[in-house]
Amino acid sequence: MAKAYSNDLRKRVIKSYESGISKEEILDIFIISLDTLNRWIRKYKETGSVEPYKRTKYRAKKFSDEALLEHVLKNPSATLEERAMFFSVKHQSV
Repeated sequence: MAKAYSNDLRKRVIKSYESGISKEEILDIFIISLDTLNRWIRKYKETGSVEPYKRTKYRAKKFSDEALLEHVLKNPSATLEERAMFFSVKHQSV
């Protein structure tokens, strides 16, 4: 996965944009894409921040441990495949 741009760069880009420098000039000065610039501007307007979202090492679980335990207690004889179907996941995820 690509490394995130630094917060310092993001802040300098937004500061330049707010000072009235055109998008085309900003793209040339900072060597970023138009999509990146527009995403940073949108995020800044929505949240007041340009910091990147926190990256997690693992994907979010599709169901909680508590939900699995509850299903096991209610359906003690269910097979692994049945549990996977119940949670709409592959059996390796259960």
